Amino acid sequence: MRNHSFQIAVIFLIFISLISVFFAASGQAGPLEDLQKQIQDRQAQIKQLEERVANLRDAIKNNQGQQSTLKKQITLLDSQINQLEFEIKLTRAKISEACLEIESLNNEIQNKESEIDANRNYLVNAVRAINEYDQKAPLEIVLENDNFSDLFNQLEYTENLQESVQEKLNNLKTLKTQLSAAAERQNTYKNNLESLDEQLTGKNLALNSQEANKQNLLITTKNQEKKYQSLVQDLQARRQEIEKEIYLLEDKLRMTIDPNSVPPARKGLLAWPLIDTISQGYGCVENTFAIRTYPSCNSGRGGFHNGIDISSSLGQPIRAPDDGIVSGEGNNGQYVYGKWLTINHQNGLTTLYGHLSAFKVGVGQKISRGEIIGYAGNTGNSTGPHLHFTVYATDTFHIESRWYGLLPIGGSINPLNYLD
Repeated sequence: MRNHSFQIAVIFLIFISLISVFFAASGQAGPLEDLQKQIQDRQAQIKQLEERVANLRDAIKNNQGQQSTLKKQITLLDSQINQLEFEIKLTRAKISEACLEIESLNNEIQNKESEIDANRNYLVNAVRAINEYDQKAPLEIVLENDNFSDLFNQLEYTENLQESVQEKLNNLKTLKTQLSAAAERQNTYKNNLESLDEQLTGKNLALNSQEANKQNLLITTKNQEKKYQSLVQDLQARRQEIEKEIYLLEDKLRMTIDPNSVPPARKGLLAWPLIDTISQGYGCVENTFAIRTYPSCNSGRGGFHNGIDISSSLGQPIRAPDDGIVSGEGNNGQYVYGKWLTINHQNGLTTLYGHLSAFKVGVGQKISRGEIIGYAGNTGNSTGPHLHFTVYATDTFHIESRWYGLLPIGGSINPLNYLD
């Protein structure tokens, strides 16, 4: 009758396997369904917010820069503030979605781990039963059975058990692959969550900056159009004087750059501080905006720009293009670079970041490539949110004091010589 015990053992193994997998799956069904519903709701909210933000950006895009009237300037600032508020809502919704996805994947991972444990337990017991059967001599197997029908049944059970073991092995491999994929997706969401947290920080800082700009403008002009027009004229005149002074100082310094003191041109030596469109190039730029805005060059056919301008959104994180040490920080108010910082990369190059809305690092701090150093803005009364990025030969670089704040000065090099 021992063959009946063997059959019972096989049936028991199959039953335990099925019941373990059933409880592993059904135990998570309710929470997983709830999470998926929450994720879908959050995705729908994100889609609506993205459409609203896109519409606001399009509306603002054509009205950047200094406005002709105080009312229009206040309207622009209000629009930028409104856009930032919706971007903050959007970022928070994305953070919420990422947290829900992480929680969902955590449940999925636990479910897969339970299934793997159930399959392992089944395999241990099944292999043990097969080994016990294999250790018996053929004559012993024949004598254990009352008739040939029982013998064939036992042989069939053994064959089925072996097939089941192979099936469980394949299932175990599949589960491990699925577990690995779920863990990778979870890590992706966790990394994305960190990025979203940084974006939220930048948007909040930019919002504070824009609200302060609006209040300062109202206080300075006393909400009077005449005072605003006078302020605009004064700012434009002073800016032209400052830009010309910088151009003359740096033009001389460019002539003194020792080629051996800087790295040879090589793409990828510096990473992009942010990824977006170049709105103004380096050098003698020959377009209407450059001629009107920058110091004259090439017999008046262009305006000289000592860096490149990279379009950005307000509060967008700015990253260090290479390792280095923060060598300077300043705030020029409504002039030149607004809030700026510089990094000495200790390879002969120093980089400048202008028009920031906020800093994340301080002077003397060691910086790693890709580390967030600040957030994009439009301080310095720039024509719109963007990053002004300059590369200097460190041997020519220094910081001077002016009535409008600290001023970085140096011999500039085309950043595109080093950017990937």
